[in-house]
Amino acid sequence: MGMLAVILIFICICVDNMVCANMSAMKLEAGSKNIFSIKMALFFAGFNALFFGLGYLISIIFFRDWVYFAHNWVAFAFLLLLGIKFMLESIEKSPSFTNLETDDTRKLIKVSSLMGLNSFLVGYAVETMDTSFFPQVAFLLIITFCLTLLGFHLGNKNSKTVASKKVELIAGILLVIMGVRLIIV
Repeated sequence: MGMLAVILIFICICVDNMVCANMSAMKLEAGSKNIFSIKMALFFAGFNALFFGLGYLISIIFFRDWVYFAHNWVAFAFLLLLGIKFMLESIEKSPSFTNLETDDTRKLIKVSSLMGLNSFLVGYAVETMDTSFFPQVAFLLIITFCLTLLGFHLGNKNSKTVASKKVELIAGILLVIMGVRLIIV
C-alpha cells in the first residue's frame, strides 16, 4: 500500500469528523463557533492519532506473526467494513453539538473516541501492510484537523441540507474500492 493510498484512506475516514463538525456548525451561534471549532479539531486529531497508534501497536505486538500470509485480506476486511459503515451513516443522523454542549468536555471525549475507532482499524490494517508509523500519523493529524475545520466553516444556521453527507457516501464507496483493490492487486 503506497503513501498515496494511505492518504486517500485517511481522507475518507476523516470525512466522518467533517460531517460531525458540519452538523454542529449548523446549530452553533457565530460567537462560540470559532473557538469550539479549534477545540473540536484538536480533540478529533488527537483521538484519531491515539487510536491509529493503538491499532498499529496491537498489530505489531499480537498479530504480526499470525497474519503475515493474509495481510491483504485483513486490510480488505477492515476497509470493506469501514466503507459499508460510512455508506450507512450517510443516511442516518450524525453526532453534533449545540451551544449548551460546547463546554461539555465529557461529550467531546466520547464523540472523539467514537470517531477515533475508525482510525484504530486503519492503524491495524496499515501495519499489516508493512508501512512506517511516523509519516502516516503526521498525515492523519493534519488531515483530521483540516477536514474538521472545513466541516465547521461549511455549515451555518441557514443551511437546510448537509452536503457533507454526500461526501460521506462517496468516502464509503472509495473505501470499498480501496479494499477490493488490495485483494485484486
